[in-house]
Amino acid sequence: MVMAGCDGRVKSREYYTRFAKELPSDTIIMTAGCAKYRYNKLDLGDIGGIPIVYNIAWYEQKAVLVLLALLFLGVKNIHLGPTLPALLSPNVVNVLIENFGIGGIYTVEEDIKRFLV
Repeated sequence: MVMAGCDGRVKSREYYTRFAKELPSDTIIMTAGCAKYRYNKLDLGDIGGIPIVYNIAWYEQKAVLVLLALLFLGVKNIHLGPTLPALLSPNVVNVLIENFGIGGIYTVEEDIKRFLV
């Protein structure tokens, strides 16, 4: 599961942490998001000695760059959320939905069912 989301510093924002907890135990999480600071502290198992390197950036603007890079590479059906960036106007959102299959995220339980089909 590739997770590039951010729970942020507000304790009530815990979507990605809860999502990581609810994934099946045989799931490997690859991350580029700052939520990793929360779920790296969880007991999610061991991946058998594979080295882990942390290369950390603290800028939320990186999410826009990651999205643009994925779209340029032709990746479709990306899910964004829990809230959309303020820079996305309704017209831009419609273009992303119609041309790239961009979708939202909902609750942890619903999304795990949708994503692990």
